[in-house]
Amino acid sequence: MTTKSPGPDGWTEVERPSSLYRRFEFAAYPEAQAFLERLAGLSLETGLYPDLSFSRTTVNVKVYGSDGAAVGAEAREFAARAQALATVDAGVT
Repeated sequence: MTTKSPGPDGWTEVERPSSLYRRFEFAAYPEAQAFLERLAGLSLETGLYPDLSFSRTTVNVKVYGSDGAAVGAEAREFAARAQALATVDAGVT
């Protein structure tokens, strides 16, 4: 059974598989695209590559614990930094 609980800054923490999930909504495609580009830079910097799915105005981000382990400080830090990157543009919810 998958258990969900509140995670950092609006993220949902999922027990199985251990991960953090967040859906970001933007006013228009250019804002979503800019966020995706900033996330790519964050991934290159940290070496963490979350699962992403997106549409014209939404981006879903799922960060897993390393090697199937529980979500640790590294994944939580990535989530917090991704949250900060999302708020660079006006219109994010």
